[in-house]
Amino acid sequence: MGNLVMQASIRQALDFIEKNEPKTIANTKAINAIPAPTFEEGKRAADFAARLKTLGLENVRTDEAGNVMGTYKGSGSGPTVMLAAHLDTVFPMATDLTLTEKDGRLYAPGIADNARSLAAILVIVEAMKTAKIQTEGDIIFCGNVAEEGLGDLKGVKHIFAKNKDIKAFVGLEPTLGGDEGEPVTYLATGSRRYKISFKGPGGHSYEAFGLPSAIHALGRAVSHIDDLRVTTDPKVTFNVGVIEGGQSVNTISGAASMLVDMRSEDKAALQAIEKQILAAVQQGADETNKRWNSSAIKVETALIGDRPPGKMPVTSSIVQVALAASSVQGRKPALDSAHSTDANLPMSLGIPSITMSGGGSSSGIHSAKNEWWAPVNAHRGPQDVLLTILGLSGVKGIQASLLNVTP
Repeated sequence: MGNLVMQASIRQALDFIEKNEPKTIANTKAINAIPAPTFEEGKRAADFAARLKTLGLENVRTDEAGNVMGTYKGSGSGPTVMLAAHLDTVFPMATDLTLTEKDGRLYAPGIADNARSLAAILVIVEAMKTAKIQTEGDIIFCGNVAEEGLGDLKGVKHIFAKNKDIKAFVGLEPTLGGDEGEPVTYLATGSRRYKISFKGPGGHSYEAFGLPSAIHALGRAVSHIDDLRVTTDPKVTFNVGVIEGGQSVNTISGAASMLVDMRSEDKAALQAIEKQILAAVQQGADETNKRWNSSAIKVETALIGDRPPGKMPVTSSIVQVALAASSVQGRKPALDSAHSTDANLPMSLGIPSITMSGGGSSSGIHSAKNEWWAPVNAHRGPQDVLLTILGLSGVKGIQASLLNVTP
């Protein structure tokens, strides 16, 4: 990595990123002004595709899932690397995206997650084009869909089902990066999500009293779930996030449902909590039936989210390259804690994958009123990412790919 940072063209690209931070901030604001709820990213995707075309990437296209991709062509002697940031946000289409500035912070829904990361991709592409860097491998720059919530990584799942030539993946997300470099996420928090439905006969609360209620069964199930105890190492979490059901105050409920989320970075621990929760659900139904001398309450489970957990060894080439990208610039490299990101999917397939920062500082993620991003050393994130993808792909005449070599 030391060879890279010493080269005039690479220095030019790094300097370009820093000097053009005001433009990157402007792009962040412009991108964030375009609504992009999960499954409704089309308008933002079209805007991002147009920006990639303007920057001169080859083969800019939108695939069947809605992912936008453009290729920075290499010499053909290095691995294909993808740099991606998700297009979607957690906020509904009608959300007010008006931006406000206070105390050096930009407040707006989605400004950090993930408008800044998309803008970071643009400045990296422009810096490479301006400095005329010739990579060994192709670099695919991507704005992918459906990372958030029930999107369930639809975008990257489609990408890796259709593209077998991608040998390394770097995703961009907001972090609390600041004075000491940008943390590298190498642990992938997996999740399993279910819609669990209770079905019963229903009836009038007075005339049909004695029939079992779907809502009562659901309530027992939630109580049993709440009683579960989990480990902190590996970390395991669970949550009942949405409950629906009932018809009126004087109707014995014939249907009720809940959405349940389970997470862990450890595959076995995730499987264990899933088994416990499904057992707790059935226990709630069985107890309700027993209470009312019935067998009418039935349970239906539907898997609505499956994000595989994963881990890249700290000693792996992709993690070491990303850490070196910081250290060769005189900054202290840092490893981040586990997160659920687009990198989960390729990591689970055995493809070297990490998540890095689009730069700056942020907080209040997913809050319509409190999400903010601030330009605290904001250029450092894209600089680290630039050096990382160059180290992975290789640069002609300067540095062979470090993807399978400890730097």
